[in-house]
Amino acid sequence: MSNRRTPSARERVSLRAVAELADVSVATVSRVMSHSSHPVAEETRKRVLEAAERLGFQPNQLARALVTARSQTVGVIVHDISDPYFGELVKGLEDEIRADGYRLFVASSDRNPERELEYLRAFDAYQVDALVFAASALEDADYRREVETLVGRFESRGGITLVLSDHFAAGHRVQFDNRAATAAMVDYLVDRGHRRIGFILGPPDLTVSNHRHEGFRRALERRKLSYDPALVAEGSFSIEGGKRAAMQIVSAGEPTAIFASNDLMAIGAIRALLDNGYRVPEDVSVAGFDDMLLAEYAPVPLTTVRVPTYDIGREGAILLRRILAGEDVEDVRLVGEIVERRSVVAPPA
Repeated sequence: MSNRRTPSARERVSLRAVAELADVSVATVSRVMSHSSHPVAEETRKRVLEAAERLGFQPNQLARALVTARSQTVGVIVHDISDPYFGELVKGLEDEIRADGYRLFVASSDRNPERELEYLRAFDAYQVDALVFAASALEDADYRREVETLVGRFESRGGITLVLSDHFAAGHRVQFDNRAATAAMVDYLVDRGHRRIGFILGPPDLTVSNHRHEGFRRALERRKLSYDPALVAEGSFSIEGGKRAAMQIVSAGEPTAIFASNDLMAIGAIRALLDNGYRVPEDVSVAGFDDMLLAEYAPVPLTTVRVPTYDIGREGAILLRRILAGEDVEDVRLVGEIVERRSVVAPPA
């Protein structure tokens, strides 16, 4: 190792500073730090990496992008990062992709079409390598046209689009069949004797809400049960929305079970029923959808459909890595399962 001095904290750490400390050329440092295919002796590589770590050197990502045509960044669109569903999905995505040096930019659109389009334009302008639609599409015609235009332009410049949700965007996909998973829970309730089943749906401007609602209606039809609009209410995918919707349903009819199309609404429904003198599940059973962490700790532990949220993110990252490596890939399909806890029993005689 050279006896040359270590630059002071006030000096800018550069390739040249690393080269001086490692006693190699600037070109050698560049090859090591950019993971170039140009051969570098293992002992030399080790000296360069030790010098870089000692100096706290971070490669200039913009400069690297000019050489590799990759920015090592991925733009991810979610609706609300504070929602446990999206937090778990993004964790799966990040845990798998960060090993390749990629970094995620995550943007919460709050289900606002203009805000989501604004983030998509920003990701495009910053030349991320991939756009990830982790959240459901919004049911808005102008939004759809603009997204299709933006994605088409992004992909024409070599960008990759990855879809991890119920979304119209063209791209590689990790698919979870929300209709089939909803129908599976309807079958579960019917098989236990329930015939009057209330349903709490999410916001009607979300594709995933409509797919779960459609799955509910089709499952009732298949099981020869009537669909009663009085037993259906919208709950905004929130705890408070679930409270309101549950009381609306029990006021309009006499359901023996309420199926909420996400766990937050199911937890809200249980809370509202208990607060208003109903026993859960003895008077009214309640089922959810997602199997978020809170489901197990609900006022009554929640029977729910488990969505493999972490695996959706992880499989998306694996798919993305393979695409970036130039491999031919096929879409991935994942399925859910019903997790039985204490919130569902057979209806009262």
